[in-house]
Amino acid sequence: MHLIDLKLVLQRTVSGMYGDLVTRPTGKKVRNGVEELLAEIDDEQVAVIDFSQVRCLDISCADEIVGKLLLAHGRVRVLVLHGVSEAHREAIEQVLERHRLAAVARDRDGRLQLLGPMGELVRRAFTVLSEHGAANATEIATRLRVEPDDAREALEDLHARRLVHLSADRYALLSVS
Repeated sequence: MHLIDLKLVLQRTVSGMYGDLVTRPTGKKVRNGVEELLAEIDDEQVAVIDFSQVRCLDISCADEIVGKLLLAHGRVRVLVLHGVSEAHREAIEQVLERHRLAAVARDRDGRLQLLGPMGELVRRAFTVLSEHGAANATEIATRLRVEPDDAREALEDLHARRLVHLSADRYALLSVS
């Protein structure tokens, strides 16, 4: 896991006294700073984007940072959003909805949550994994009272979007400790 502190990137790229992610130009500078850090780490490492020290995040900054990072890296790299407050979440959800993207976020209490426009069965499968740990499609189907093929399809959707890991036919939440 590689932690990228957005407040530090903001201070390095925009201003040492600034703690808010507002305006598209600010978001672009911060995204470029994050891109530089991502270039230094292995694609197989989970990159955790830390929002916990960011006071305010507007939609234009969320689009520049979250939306464009996921569009550019989401298929090849695992990106997890950390320290997402309810206010951050509102802006991020709007961006994810517009781009039809999804992300895993860890809230300030450490719980993993699924953000973005995902189907109900996909969300329920993610919830089962978060509550009960790693499982195969049959186990998820049993817990959700759905057909195994439907559970497998939901889990494969999560896996294809790099929102869960798959190992030996068992799906698990991302390890971001």
